Amino acid sequence: MVSATTVLAAPHRLLFLIGAAQLVALLCWWLAVLSGLHFGTAAPASGDIPQALLHAPLIIYLALPPLFFGFLLTVFPRWMGYPDLGKTAYAPVGAGYALATFAAWVALVTGNDDMLAAAFAIALLAAFWGVAALLRIALRERADGKAPTWHGWSILAAFAAGLAGQAALLMFLCEPANNIALPLANRLGLWAFLLPVFVTVCHRMLPFFAGNVVADYVRWRPYWLLAAYWGATALLIAGLQLEISPLFALGAALLTALTGLMTFKWWPRGKAPALLWVLIIGFAWAPVGYALAALSSLGVPVGRAPEHALTIGFASSLIIAIVTRVTQGHSGRPLELPMVGRLAFIGIQLAAVARMVSAIKAENGPWLVISAAIFLLAISPWTLRNAAIYILPRKDGKAG
Repeated sequence: MVSATTVLAAPHRLLFLIGAAQLVALLCWWLAVLSGLHFGTAAPASGDIPQALLHAPLIIYLALPPLFFGFLLTVFPRWMGYPDLGKTAYAPVGAGYALATFAAWVALVTGNDDMLAAAFAIALLAAFWGVAALLRIALRERADGKAPTWHGWSILAAFAAGLAGQAALLMFLCEPANNIALPLANRLGLWAFLLPVFVTVCHRMLPFFAGNVVADYVRWRPYWLLAAYWGATALLIAGLQLEISPLFALGAALLTALTGLMTFKWWPRGKAPALLWVLIIGFAWAPVGYALAALSSLGVPVGRAPEHALTIGFASSLIIAIVTRVTQGHSGRPLELPMVGRLAFIGIQLAAVARMVSAIKAENGPWLVISAAIFLLAISPWTLRNAAIYILPRKDGKAG
C-alpha cells in the first residue's frame, strides 16, 4: 500500500513520480496523435486548439518542471549550506502538479480547452510556490552575508523566464487568436528556461561527479562560463523575437562554442562509470543542437532538428542521468546505472536521431511515429522501476 508519509519523505519522491509518469503519458498521447494523423488510426479527442500546438507546452511546462523541482528543492539548500527543506516547502509543489496533471488529462481525453487552461494555471501556481521556496534560500544566503551561489541565481533567472513563458501560454489558451503569445511561450520555455536549467546544473554537478570517480580529473567550472552562456542566450532570443537572423546565428554560434568547450573540458580522460558517461554523452548533444540552430538561421534546411537535438538528445539524456543518480543515491542503492537506465539512454539516442531524420525530411510522418515509439518504449521500463522506488522506504532503512 502506498504511504503518503513515504512518498513525502523527501522532495524528489512525489515530484519525480509525477514528472516521469507525466512524460510517459504524454508520449503515449503524442504517439496516438501522430499515428492518427499519418496512419489514420484512432486519435485522442481534440478541442479547438490544434494538438500539434500543445505538444511543446505540455512537455516544457507540465512534464519537466516536477522533475526540476524534485531535484532543486533537494539540492538548493545543500548548495548554500542550509538544512534540508521541510514538507511545507515541497509538498504543495507536488500536490499542485498532481492536480495540474489530473486536470490536463481530463482536458486531453475530452478535448476541453478550458480545462487545459485550468491545468496550466494550476501548474503556474505550483511553480510560483516552488520558485518562492528556492528564492527564500538564496535571499537567506545574502542576508547571512555569504558569497552568492551563482548557480542558484542562474537557476532562478531561468525560472523567471519559465514563469513569464507560462503567463504567455495562458494568454494564448484564453485567446487562441493571439499569434504572439504561443511563440513567445515556446521560445522562453525552450531557450531561456529548459536549456539554461540543464546547463547550469551540469556546470555545478558534472565536474563534481567526475572528480569523485575519475582518477586525476580536473574539476573545471569557471563562473565566466555561466555569464557568457546567459549573454549568448540573450542574443539568440533577441534574434528570434526581433526576427534578425544574423543576431540569432551569432547567439547560436557562441552557444555552440561554449557548450563545445564544456564538453571538451569535462570529457573523462580515464576510466569512468556508466552513470557518468550518460551524463557527458548527453551533454555533448548541446553543441550539436546549437550548431544546427546556427545553420538553420543561415538557411540550411534542417527543419526542427535543432530543437529536437536539444530536447530529446540533450535534455532527455540528462534526465536519465540525473534522475537515476538521485534515485539511486537517495534510496540507499549504489550509484550505478541499472539496466533499464542503459536501455532508456540508448533508446533516447535512437529516438533523437530518428526525430532529426524526420525534420530533415520535411517532417516525414513515419519517421515521426518511429521516433515517438522508440522514445516511449525506451523510458517506460525505467519509469516503472523508479516509480516503485519512490513509493517504498529507502533500502538502507534511513530517512528520506
